[in-house]
Amino acid sequence: MSKDRFVAFFDAIMAIIMTIVVLEFVIPDGTKWSDLGTLGYQIIAYAISFFWLGGMWINIHNLWHGVDVVDRGVLWTNIAMLFFSSMIPFLVVYVGRNMNELVPQLLYGADVMLVTVCNWLSIELLARHHQCVKRQLPSFRLSMGIDILIKAVGVVVGVTVYPLAIMISVMVAMVFSVAWRRVYERKHKTALDTGADEE
Repeated sequence: MSKDRFVAFFDAIMAIIMTIVVLEFVIPDGTKWSDLGTLGYQIIAYAISFFWLGGMWINIHNLWHGVDVVDRGVLWTNIAMLFFSSMIPFLVVYVGRNMNELVPQLLYGADVMLVTVCNWLSIELLARHHQCVKRQLPSFRLSMGIDILIKAVGVVVGVTVYPLAIMISVMVAMVFSVAWRRVYERKHKTALDTGADEE
Protein backbone atom coordinates (compact mmCIF):
# COMPACT_ATOMS: atom_id res chain seq x y z
CA MET A 1 0.00 0.00 0.00
CA SER A 2 1.12 3.55 -0.65
CA LYS A 3 2.52 5.20 2.47
CA ASP A 4 0.58 8.39 1.77
CA ARG A 5 -2.74 6.58 1.82
CA PHE A 6 -1.99 4.90 5.13
CA VAL A 7 -0.50 8.04 6.70
CA ALA A 8 -3.70 9.95 5.90
CA PHE A 9 -5.71 7.23 7.68
CA PHE A 10 -3.27 7.08 10.61
CA ASP A 11 -3.24 10.86 11.05
CA ALA A 12 -7.04 11.11 11.00
CA ILE A 13 -7.48 8.41 13.65
CA MET A 14 -4.70 9.81 15.81
CA ALA A 15 -6.19 13.32 15.67
CA ILE A 16 -9.54 11.97 16.87
CA ILE A 17 -7.90 9.95 19.66
CA MET A 18 -5.87 12.95 20.85
CA THR A 19 -8.83 15.31 21.09
CA ILE A 20 -11.95 13.25 21.85
CA VAL A 21 -11.17 12.94 25.55
CA VAL A 22 -12.18 16.55 26.20
CA LEU A 23 -15.76 15.59 25.32
CA GLU A 24 -15.78 13.37 28.41
CA PHE A 25 -15.06 16.25 30.77
CA VAL A 26 -18.10 17.29 32.80
CA ILE A 27 -18.46 21.07 32.68
CA PRO A 28 -18.65 22.39 36.28
CA ASP A 29 -21.88 24.05 37.37
CA GLY A 30 -20.09 26.90 39.13
CA THR A 31 -17.94 29.66 37.67
CA LYS A 32 -15.31 29.96 40.40
CA TRP A 33 -11.74 28.67 40.19
CA SER A 34 -12.53 26.19 42.94
CA ASP A 35 -15.27 24.66 40.77
CA LEU A 36 -12.60 23.61 38.26
CA GLY A 37 -10.87 21.59 40.97
CA THR A 38 -12.94 18.54 40.07
CA LEU A 39 -11.31 18.53 36.62
CA GLY A 40 -7.76 19.14 37.83
CA TYR A 41 -6.45 15.58 37.65
CA GLN A 42 -8.32 14.86 34.42
CA ILE A 43 -6.73 17.87 32.75
CA ILE A 44 -3.28 16.76 33.96
CA ALA A 45 -3.88 13.21 32.67
CA TYR A 46 -5.15 14.61 29.36
CA ALA A 47 -2.14 16.92 28.95
CA ILE A 48 0.37 14.13 29.63
CA SER A 49 -1.40 11.77 27.23
CA PHE A 50 -1.89 14.40 24.53
CA PHE A 51 1.77 15.40 24.47
CA TRP A 52 2.95 11.78 24.74
CA LEU A 53 0.83 10.80 21.71
CA GLY A 54 1.91 13.98 19.90
CA GLY A 55 5.59 13.26 20.54
CA MET A 56 5.14 9.69 19.33
CA TRP A 57 3.34 10.95 16.21
CA ILE A 58 6.21 13.35 15.42
CA ASN A 59 8.81 10.60 15.89
CA ILE A 60 6.85 8.21 13.68
CA HIS A 61 6.68 10.75 10.86
CA ASN A 62 10.38 11.52 11.17
CA LEU A 63 11.29 7.83 11.08
CA TRP A 64 9.06 7.26 8.05
CA HIS A 65 10.81 9.98 6.06
CA GLY A 66 11.72 8.45 2.70
CA VAL A 67 9.37 5.45 2.98
CA ASP A 68 7.15 5.04 -0.11
CA VAL A 69 5.20 1.84 0.50
CA VAL A 70 4.20 -0.21 3.54
CA ASP A 71 3.63 -3.95 3.67
CA ARG A 72 0.91 -5.95 5.42
CA GLY A 73 2.98 -6.51 8.59
CA VAL A 74 3.58 -2.79 9.04
CA LEU A 75 -0.10 -2.07 8.40
CA TRP A 76 -1.28 -4.56 11.03
CA THR A 77 1.21 -3.46 13.70
CA ASN A 78 0.08 0.12 13.17
CA ILE A 79 -3.58 -0.91 13.29
CA ALA A 80 -2.82 -2.63 16.63
CA MET A 81 -1.05 0.55 17.80
CA LEU A 82 -4.09 2.62 16.86
CA PHE A 83 -6.35 0.18 18.72
CA PHE A 84 -4.39 0.51 21.95
CA SER A 85 -4.09 4.27 21.38
CA SER A 86 -7.88 4.47 21.03
CA MET A 87 -8.17 3.23 24.63
CA ILE A 88 -6.31 6.32 25.86
CA PRO A 89 -9.38 8.65 26.01
CA PHE A 90 -11.27 6.19 28.24
CA LEU A 91 -8.21 5.56 30.41
CA VAL A 92 -7.42 9.28 30.74
CA VAL A 93 -10.87 9.93 32.20
CA TYR A 94 -10.70 6.80 34.37
CA VAL A 95 -7.25 7.56 35.75
CA GLY A 96 -8.02 11.29 36.00
CA ARG A 97 -10.94 10.54 38.32
CA ASN A 98 -8.86 8.05 40.33
CA MET A 99 -5.35 9.46 40.06
CA ASN A 100 -3.92 7.83 43.18
CA GLU A 101 -5.54 4.42 42.69
CA LEU A 102 -3.48 1.46 41.50
CA VAL A 103 -5.90 -0.28 39.10
CA PRO A 104 -6.59 2.77 36.86
CA GLN A 105 -2.89 3.67 36.83
CA LEU A 106 -1.90 0.09 36.05
CA LEU A 107 -4.38 -0.15 33.16
CA TYR A 108 -3.13 3.18 31.81
CA GLY A 109 0.52 2.08 32.11
CA ALA A 110 -0.17 -1.29 30.46
CA ASP A 111 -1.93 0.40 27.54
CA VAL A 112 0.90 2.88 27.05
CA MET A 113 3.41 0.01 27.06
CA LEU A 114 1.37 -1.87 24.43
CA VAL A 115 1.29 1.22 22.20
CA THR A 116 5.08 1.54 22.62
CA VAL A 117 5.72 -2.13 21.80
CA CYS A 118 3.52 -1.92 18.66
CA ASN A 119 5.41 1.19 17.56
CA TRP A 120 8.75 -0.58 18.08
CA LEU A 121 7.61 -3.66 16.15
CA SER A 122 6.34 -1.48 13.30
CA ILE A 123 9.69 0.27 12.96
CA GLU A 124 11.56 -3.05 13.05
CA LEU A 125 9.35 -4.33 10.21
CA LEU A 126 9.81 -1.12 8.21
CA ALA A 127 13.59 -1.38 8.55
CA ARG A 128 13.61 -4.74 6.73
CA HIS A 129 12.79 -3.06 3.40
CA HIS A 130 13.73 0.60 3.82
CA GLN A 131 17.32 1.76 4.16
CA CYS A 132 16.23 5.19 5.42
CA VAL A 133 14.70 3.50 8.49
CA LYS A 134 17.43 0.87 8.80
CA ARG A 135 20.07 3.59 9.12
CA GLN A 136 18.24 4.98 12.15
CA LEU A 137 17.60 1.59 13.76
CA PRO A 138 20.55 1.47 16.23
CA SER A 139 19.64 4.86 17.70
CA PHE A 140 15.96 3.97 17.65
CA ARG A 141 16.51 0.68 19.50
CA LEU A 142 18.57 2.38 22.19
CA SER A 143 16.03 5.15 22.71
CA MET A 144 13.10 2.71 22.77
CA GLY A 145 14.93 0.49 25.24
CA ILE A 146 15.47 3.44 27.57
CA ASP A 147 11.86 4.57 27.01
CA ILE A 148 10.48 1.15 28.02
CA LEU A 149 12.87 0.98 30.99
CA ILE A 150 11.58 4.33 32.28
CA LYS A 151 7.97 3.13 31.98
CA ALA A 152 8.79 -0.24 33.55
CA VAL A 153 10.41 1.48 36.55
CA GLY A 154 7.28 3.64 36.82
CA VAL A 155 5.09 0.53 36.86
CA VAL A 156 7.23 -1.18 39.53
CA VAL A 157 7.22 1.93 41.74
CA GLY A 158 3.49 2.38 41.08
CA VAL A 159 2.62 -1.17 42.07
CA THR A 160 4.84 -1.25 45.16
CA VAL A 161 4.84 2.30 46.54
CA TYR A 162 3.14 5.17 44.71
CA PRO A 163 0.54 4.55 41.95
CA LEU A 164 0.97 8.03 40.44
CA ALA A 165 4.54 7.04 39.50
CA ILE A 166 3.10 5.22 36.47
CA MET A 167 1.73 8.39 34.87
CA ILE A 168 4.80 10.36 35.90
CA SER A 169 6.99 7.78 34.14
CA VAL A 170 4.99 8.28 30.91
CA MET A 171 5.66 12.02 31.13
CA VAL A 172 9.37 11.46 31.79
CA ALA A 173 9.59 8.97 28.90
CA MET A 174 7.87 11.46 26.59
CA VAL A 175 10.31 14.25 27.47
CA PHE A 176 13.25 11.84 27.03
CA SER A 177 11.97 10.60 23.65
CA VAL A 178 11.46 14.09 22.23
CA ALA A 179 14.87 15.25 23.50
CA TRP A 180 16.59 12.14 22.13
CA ARG A 181 15.04 12.61 18.70
CA ARG A 182 16.03 16.28 18.68
CA VAL A 183 19.67 15.42 19.42
CA TYR A 184 19.63 12.66 16.78
CA GLU A 185 18.22 15.00 14.12
CA ARG A 186 20.83 17.65 14.80
CA LYS A 187 23.59 15.06 14.63
CA HIS A 188 22.33 13.48 11.38
CA LYS A 189 20.57 16.39 9.66
CA THR A 190 22.12 15.84 6.23
CA ALA A 191 21.35 12.12 6.22
CA LEU A 192 17.72 12.75 7.17
CA ASP A 193 17.27 15.46 4.56
CA THR A 194 18.48 13.12 1.81
CA GLY A 195 17.17 9.93 3.39
CA ALA A 196 15.08 8.55 0.53
CA ASP A 197 15.22 4.83 -0.04
CA GLU A 198 17.78 3.44 -2.42
CA GLU A 199 15.49 0.65 -3.59
